[in-house]
Amino acid sequence: MNRISNPELTILRKSAPVVQTSEEHALAPVRIGIGAISRHHPAFVQLYYAIEARRTSAMPLVVQFISPTPGIGSSTVASGYARVAADDCAQPVLYIDCNGSFPKKRPGARELQPPTLCDALRRGLPLSEAITPARDAKNLLWARLGPGERPLLALGGDRLQSLLDMLRTNHPVIVLDTPPTEAPESAAVSRYCDGSVLVVAAGRSRQWEIENAKTLLERLGGQTVGVVLNRERSVMPRWLGRH
Repeated sequence: MNRISNPELTILRKSAPVVQTSEEHALAPVRIGIGAISRHHPAFVQLYYAIEARRTSAMPLVVQFISPTPGIGSSTVASGYARVAADDCAQPVLYIDCNGSFPKKRPGARELQPPTLCDALRRGLPLSEAITPARDAKNLLWARLGPGERPLLALGGDRLQSLLDMLRTNHPVIVLDTPPTEAPESAAVSRYCDGSVLVVAAGRSRQWEIENAKTLLERLGGQTVGVVLNRERSVMPRWLGRH
C-alpha cells in the first residue's frame, strides 16, 4: 500500500497577460473539524478545498489524477481526495479506476465481479450495474473503467465523453485515477476533465519529467490545476520528534 506524508499543493496557472494579486496565489483555507471531514488527513482536506475554491460553477466536477511515471502514489492521493469529497457532498462521489487493474480472487472463491463501465455500455446495461460502494467509506462509489491492460485506449475519446456526461447526472464529483502520462491515451483524457492534478514524488520525480508531463497535458487540451508533492520526507531527525 502506498503511503503519503504531508503532500504540498502547488497551483500551476497558465501564463496570462494580467497581473495576479496576492489573493489569487493564496491557497484555499483548510476547514478542519467540520463533521466527518475532520477524520481525514489534513493534507487531503487542503487538497479538496483548494480545488473547490477554484471551481467556476456548481456543475459536476470531473478531476483526473495522474503522474509522470509509475509508482508515485497517484492512486493514494486520488483516493484520499475522493473520500473527503464524499463526506462533503450530498450525492455520492464516484471513483473510477482507469488503470486496468483487476481485483484478485481468493483461492476457491466464486465471487462474481461487477461488470466494468465499458461492459455496461456495450451490453446496454444501466451504468449502476458497474458501480459498487467503496470499502470503509460512506457516500463513495467505485467502478472500473474497462477490462484489459489499457481500458482507456479501448474506449476511445467520444465514448468516454458520452460516459462522463451520463455519470455527471448522478455524481457531483467524479475522480479519474489514470495511468501515468507515459501512456498517451492517459494524457489525452485530460481534455475531457475539468482539471488534472499531477502527482509527483519528492526526491524521485525529476524536474524535466514534471515539466514534460504538464506540457503534454496542456498541449492535448487539458488543464493542470495543481501539483501534489507525495512522499515528502521530513528533514528533522526521528529522535528529535520523540516526546
